[in-house]
Amino acid sequence: MLWKIRTELADRPGALAELAARCGADDINILSLEVFTAESGAVDELVVSTSPSWSADDLAALAAEAGCLNTIVRACQADVLSDAPTRYLRAVLRLLDDPLSVDDELGELQGFDEYTPAEWARADVLAEIAGKLADRLESPEGPRPGSGVPELRQATVADAEAVVAMHERCSYETRARRYHVPMPRLTARTARHLSAPAGGMSVVACVDDAVVGMATVAPWEELGSTTMEIAVLVEDGWQRQGIGLRLLRQAVGEARLLGADRVVCLVQPRNDAMLRTLHRLRMRSRVVQDGDSLMVSVALSSQSLSHAVDRPPVQYRLSRATPSHRPEPTRSPGQPAREHSLATVSAVQPLPGRAGAADRDGADRGGRPGRVPGQL
Repeated sequence: MLWKIRTELADRPGALAELAARCGADDINILSLEVFTAESGAVDELVVSTSPSWSADDLAALAAEAGCLNTIVRACQADVLSDAPTRYLRAVLRLLDDPLSVDDELGELQGFDEYTPAEWARADVLAEIAGKLADRLESPEGPRPGSGVPELRQATVADAEAVVAMHERCSYETRARRYHVPMPRLTARTARHLSAPAGGMSVVACVDDAVVGMATVAPWEELGSTTMEIAVLVEDGWQRQGIGLRLLRQAVGEARLLGADRVVCLVQPRNDAMLRTLHRLRMRSRVVQDGDSLMVSVALSSQSLSHAVDRPPVQYRLSRATPSHRPEPTRSPGQPAREHSLATVSAVQPLPGRAGAADRDGADRGGRPGRVPGQL
């Protein structure tokens, strides 16, 4: 039987030799070894062959006896024995036929929930390839200013005019998904507010002098002093190219620097593209149905999702990431919110009791989203 083992070896000479010796003593054959560099040090990934009597717990115990830490064991198939470049090239071949299957491909390639920096880099490239392939299969709607790869930077009030121009290029559907109301026109005053929100910041994706995407992060006082809301908008002509994920990742990083321990994002239940993008952050998350929207909370610390699910309705006007005319939630005080797994939220209105399995601090890790086409 084949197993993939990811572990952190003891920081001493001969640690790998000790693990190999223990494997040899139990007739466990090490078939491949890959070493990753992580913040905590070196992370080793081994593919081993054992007799059918061995279990994942047995292998984890063996690694612990050899002084290994944070060991994860997964059963695997023989295709993992191919070298990494070959496996990724084969994934690209499959993406030529189905670019939207990139999440499934990454799940097969990576094999573990926690990514090393090297795996993040590989995943980013594969997602970018999938985005370009999807863009070729479905021509983007609306005008598309500039060309090349958009650059991300912090927004200022000087970007207000370019933000208004981007808004005018967006379709009705794209604007409604961002603001939760039709929002036919964005005033210069509102654009300045979104470009430099009080207590927060915004990130813009720029091509030449045009703004083609924007992520805003701002305090949400009603949910606590360490909670911030994130909202993302990418104009139609630049969607499905990974810009939304890049904006979201940078905005999450900025929220952490601003002192937030969790970020929340209000998403319409049918906005599959945004739900998939949030899932691609690969961070612990919780989804709660609040009125007509889904509130996705993303943990920035180990304790930030341990709060109770039941809470009074949130007054949206207290968030600076979205203009104040968004409607109030329909749930009355004392009515419990419905919790869901981010991976199980689909284009169909969620049903009660579809919550995913929660970890010990109450955060729902969930699985993978369905492959439903959508736009940010």
